[in-house]
Amino acid sequence: MKSLVVMAAFSGAIWAQDSGLKARELFYTPPPEPAPVKKSVPAKPPVAKQNPPVNQTPSTNQVPAAAVANVPLGLRYSVMKRDASAKFVEVDQDATFHSGDRIRLTVDTNTPGYLYVVMQGSSGNWRLLFPSADVDGGNNRIEKGASQQIPSGDKGQFVFDDQSGTEKLFLVLSRRPEADLDKLIYSITGTSTEGDRRLVASAKIGGDVVSRLRDEVKSRDLVFEKVDEISLKYDGTNDVKTEKATYVVNPSRSDDARLVVDVALKHGK
Repeated sequence: MKSLVVMAAFSGAIWAQDSGLKARELFYTPPPEPAPVKKSVPAKPPVAKQNPPVNQTPSTNQVPAAAVANVPLGLRYSVMKRDASAKFVEVDQDATFHSGDRIRLTVDTNTPGYLYVVMQGSSGNWRLLFPSADVDGGNNRIEKGASQQIPSGDKGQFVFDDQSGTEKLFLVLSRRPEADLDKLIYSITGTSTEGDRRLVASAKIGGDVVSRLRDEVKSRDLVFEKVDEISLKYDGTNDVKTEKATYVVNPSRSDDARLVVDVALKHGK
């Protein structure tokens, strides 16, 4: 029985094949920007030379560059399991979890963005896991290179009991704040959505909101890659480096790019 199922829109696999880049390559080494197109200016007829007025500098016309992101939108996550030495290590995402196993999720991004993580309860509603009041006062903006632990906190973990079942998580990463989610999880005061945002205690998210976000991203190109490999560290120690993680990338560089991931953690007795 597989323990982790990732459901996402994989139409971007065609894009990846055309570009020759997989999700991990897009995450770390995005394709280069296309060369800027120079705008030609029609030649003006010659005019009589005149001396410029005092204290006036001749002006130049410049076309401002378009504001675009310089990398695709990428997310890396791994399932961490507590081992016998009380350390959390990346584990095979197809492993079967059992009673007493302690699990957490680690999420990294390749660019600044806004992260949302919710978990489905038995009622069908989704409970907010991130943003968390324990992390940066509930701010969900994340920066490149700053790993996020889900659940948060030193003792944050999922502990499986002896009742078999499936723990469902839903992750959203976007370049802009998601208005549908923000109005449910934040109490916003002032005239700006970037103003005073206070996390609502015990925020609940309906299944309709999750379904709508999932449907909206289905038409977008997402590139998926699961990595399970062992390699040597290039630091002179010859230590073994193990990576067991999943990469999901939206190749779009637009400022409204987003991606979603469904994760199902299955456990037996």
